[in-house]
Amino acid sequence: MPSPNISNAGAEQLLDTSPIIQASLGGDAIQTAPKPPDHSLLSDDPYGLQEHGNDDAAGLGRVSTGPAYSVFTKSQKNYICFLAAWGVFFSPLSANIYFPALTTLAKDLKVSDELINLTLTSYMIFQGLAPTVFGDLADMVGRRPAYIVGFIIYIAANIGLALQNNYAALLALRCLQSTGSSGTVALGNGVVADIATSGERGTYIGYIQFGGMAAPAIAPVLGGILSKFLGWRSIFWFLTIMSVVYLIIFIISFPETGRNVVGNASVPPQGWNMSVINYLRTRTIRHDEEGGRHSAAQEETKRAQQELASKRKLRLPNPLKTILILIEKDVAMLLVFNGIVYTAFYAVISSIPYLFAQIYGFNDLQIGVRS
Repeated sequence: MPSPNISNAGAEQLLDTSPIIQASLGGDAIQTAPKPPDHSLLSDDPYGLQEHGNDDAAGLGRVSTGPAYSVFTKSQKNYICFLAAWGVFFSPLSANIYFPALTTLAKDLKVSDELINLTLTSYMIFQGLAPTVFGDLADMVGRRPAYIVGFIIYIAANIGLALQNNYAALLALRCLQSTGSSGTVALGNGVVADIATSGERGTYIGYIQFGGMAAPAIAPVLGGILSKFLGWRSIFWFLTIMSVVYLIIFIISFPETGRNVVGNASVPPQGWNMSVINYLRTRTIRHDEEGGRHSAAQEETKRAQQELASKRKLRLPNPLKTILILIEKDVAMLLVFNGIVYTAFYAVISSIPYLFAQIYGFNDLQIGVRS
């Protein structure tokens, strides 16, 4: 029987699919052993993902299907959170830096310790109410305007506290001071929600809360030093200087993060939502527009700005919108628990200056160090 004439490619195909094949290729016989079957297509991991580790498999699953949540870089996010944490620092700082000077203030203003304690109570009441107002304001007009309004109020209150000479002014200005500084707590959390995804948010919230947690430890010592060597008025002058420095840095460099104003930060802000740096960067674009050199990107930017602006409606802030969160049972339980802890903390720390002064004869510095 004559040998079939098989080409080299056909022979290779037959060799791959038959256990033993003899074919005549140029008079030579070829014999091959059976080729082991390829089970890779039948396995649970046909693409070999497990061989390269779970990271590679997870990487293949991360496919971008839309615009980025925020166009801020990691370094920009860190800087934004640093300034937000610094802003949060002012509220507990103002509350606790005041404690070492309580007995001195009572003597200078010729009032009882109980009346001086009312300035603590009023501060805490407005500390709880102010975030509900500033949070709603920030959701309407953006984060930057809310910060600026809050710090203008705070600076004015500190100047007044440093200059006042009677108890009524002290009580009223402490309420105003609390109003201006306490909104930064809600605003800081809002900033994190603007720039960070849910997966990143825990880390950045930790940065924000550091400011609030560090202040109660630092403030009494700082207040004791200032009150002992420079007098109790120096406490409020110090807060004034520190807040002015912060506000200058904020106005120059803090970008608008409110998603109702800049979206994912790809839409340039307008008006007082712009930082000084934003304004300087947009000057070139404005010169191009005045010269008639419009681009498609500029027209798209204008449309995006107009669309976001049309959704914002200015109105009086409504704190009741925030209080509605108490309807959520889990949130209500957390707030009640934290409220009890906060109440116990201030009940103890507000009594320390009087007890230490009466029992041990401590001065303001010694009270501050031990508070």
